[in-house]
Amino acid sequence: MELRQLEHFLAVIEEGTFTRAAERLCLTQPAVSLSIKKLEDEVGSALFARDVHDLSLTEAGRTLAEYARRMMRLRDDATRDMARLGSMAAGSLTIAAHEAAAVYLLPVALRSYVKKFPDIKVGIYRSRLDEIPRQVMDRQVDVGFVKEAPSFHELQSVEVRSDEMVCIASPKHPLASRPRVSLKDVSGEQFILHHLCSATADRILRLFEQNSTRCRVVAELWSFENIKEFVRQEVGLAIVPGVTVREELRNGSLVRLELRELAMPRRTLMIYRDAGYMSEAARELIGIVRAFNWRAVAAG
Repeated sequence: MELRQLEHFLAVIEEGTFTRAAERLCLTQPAVSLSIKKLEDEVGSALFARDVHDLSLTEAGRTLAEYARRMMRLRDDATRDMARLGSMAAGSLTIAAHEAAAVYLLPVALRSYVKKFPDIKVGIYRSRLDEIPRQVMDRQVDVGFVKEAPSFHELQSVEVRSDEMVCIASPKHPLASRPRVSLKDVSGEQFILHHLCSATADRILRLFEQNSTRCRVVAELWSFENIKEFVRQEVGLAIVPGVTVREELRNGSLVRLELRELAMPRRTLMIYRDAGYMSEAARELIGIVRAFNWRAVAAG
């Protein structure tokens, strides 16, 4: 059974005669009659009662007509939705990102994307850094944002922004007025770490150990926003990505301690599958992110 046959069947029902149906379909009347006969052979029942003057449906014909109308509607819906996807008038985009990228980097780039493609539904999912490459590989998400180039050769990576870790304090902290401090100056201070960024936390602790200084951790929290509030409330100091405190350093609610030994560059890379199928929604985002002026964001 073909959609074309069902279309012919419905045309005969709606036009009332084989001749008018043929005219509507731009076919000959014998071609339409043959199409209906083949359809009847396939379903194993007569669809039209041929022993009466007016064309009327049999019980099998009435049943098939309902299914045929549904199938034609589904075909039209599918054709329309496919056209909308191609024109970016519909669709979805899924992104997996670590916290700093999801909260502090992506909004500025996605503002351009959403403005250009308002009908695309964007989903951003915060994931562990070690899980993101596999999610992209398995097509659970379209694009990922990570801190290191992935080991999968099938994934393409593009550096979108360079950052650095900074030591922050409350403006009321006694060290806030010092132009420069050392690890020994902060050895007795309380520190707050991010317990979901284990690799970064390990680097921070290792930095203190390498300089024969103890890092006194008094709290391990689950988000940078949480950490910033604890620092503002003078619970302790913290070492965080610069992008996460850009606004606070600008308005003075937090201050940066110029820690002499602290030199931790931090990259954010966009990763995506380099081969095979890629949705237009993902392709457009990759183009926007690659062309985005991240230096202007850092300067701002």
